Amino acid sequence: MKLTAKSFAGMVDATAIGANLSFSSHRDLVEYSKKYEFAQIFGFASYYPYLLENMKGCVTGVGGGVGSSLGAGTELTEVKVFEAKKYIEMGCDEIDMWMNIAAFRNGEYEYVLEDLKAVRDVVPSNHNLKVIIECAILSPEQIEKACELVILSGADFVKSGTGNLGACTVEHARLMLRGANNKIKVKCAGGIRDLETVKRMVELGVHRIGMNVYSAEAMIRQLPDE
Repeated sequence: MKLTAKSFAGMVDATAIGANLSFSSHRDLVEYSKKYEFAQIFGFASYYPYLLENMKGCVTGVGGGVGSSLGAGTELTEVKVFEAKKYIEMGCDEIDMWMNIAAFRNGEYEYVLEDLKAVRDVVPSNHNLKVIIECAILSPEQIEKACELVILSGADFVKSGTGNLGACTVEHARLMLRGANNKIKVKCAGGIRDLETVKRMVELGVHRIGMNVYSAEAMIRQLPDE
């Protein structure tokens, strides 16, 4: 697959998330989304009314993040369910949720699966549900197991992470694709800083790439239009 500015933008979930960002970053998120037509955008929950209003009728969708307060998915299941329902009611197209990382690493697989299923139950089937597993702190065997649980939950994507616990690597992409076994899609995100890494991930078969809006815009400028 030849990567062009348009094909790359269509794979990108662009974000404006981070304690150092403000409302101006969300204005940029809207502006660049209308210009480049990203797949989805994610921002601060408090600015979602602004994002949803300004992205009406656009190709780019607005996604919601569930279980993100500590970046470990350790919220009560009821809280995750509430968040997911609220985002869908507001008009979000997709949901990215954190698997309960602590419970997973403790071997509480049944609890983790039920937590994922509870959110899947309130996210309509025509809305993608992506599950963040934080590959950077998992062994290859744990990544395979996490993919198995994501498949069983009925989610649509497994997502590598957010970058807070380490960057997503080409090897993480390879492991997730193997674990996904063509039953779910794969999203790589977090710490992806160069176009060469993106190209290698796409060549492997990764379906979606997540990065901050400024990194995405810089990479698009490096790619041919056609």
